[in-house]
Amino acid sequence: MKITFITLFPEPMRAYFQKGILGKAQKKGVISVDFLDLRQHADPPHYKVDDYPFGGKVGMLLKADVLSRAISSIEKFESQRIIYTCPTGQTFCHEMAKEAVSTGDMIIICGYYEGLDERIFDMFRIEKWSLGTFVLTSGELPAMVMAEAVFRMIPEVVGNPNCVEAESIISGRLEHPQYTSPREIDGLAVPKLLTSGHHGKIRTWRESQSVKETFYKKTSLFIQHPASENEQKQLGVLLKEVER
Repeated sequence: MKITFITLFPEPMRAYFQKGILGKAQKKGVISVDFLDLRQHADPPHYKVDDYPFGGKVGMLLKADVLSRAISSIEKFESQRIIYTCPTGQTFCHEMAKEAVSTGDMIIICGYYEGLDERIFDMFRIEKWSLGTFVLTSGELPAMVMAEAVFRMIPEVVGNPNCVEAESIISGRLEHPQYTSPREIDGLAVPKLLTSGHHGKIRTWRESQSVKETFYKKTSLFIQHPASENEQKQLGVLLKEVER
């Protein structure tokens, strides 16, 4: 799968995708990323990519003519999904990342300033995706976050597909607390059960802790992912604790 980013800052973005599992996935040819410098499609001598909006000079907008040339320069752009990072867009989630893999190659336009000349949405079919109702100085971070989430849905990227589906939130429950060495630090010890070697009891403990974490920190997940019969019993115990 290939994702092409339309950006004003290609090099910092390129560096991000050269590290870790994404860098390894690129070397294996599982994923591909490309970075299109928007300024290369602006007119000389100033290579201006933005301008003031008509009707009042409040902020700047990326120019539709420059964006159009940039998008059209991408090979087979007509068959690719085009995404624009924008706080007014659909809030990005796991299901969107999973679905994006099945639709193939993508183009992501990194947002800047006050947005885009509205005519670009008439010229191309562009979807607006958001990380939430807040504003950043530019769209590189949202674009990279979205791209990584999409790439992780490709089994060969992570290695073990079970690791993806078992992730916190995706599974519908928050993860249980985890510990590593040393067994004790500043008087704080690892729960003895976890070092007992009793795998059945450890599994039960982890399940109960996961339910507890979800109950206290993200109860809404129980609406999206209804509790099993065993979880319902655990929730009953937690509710009694709250009532005391």
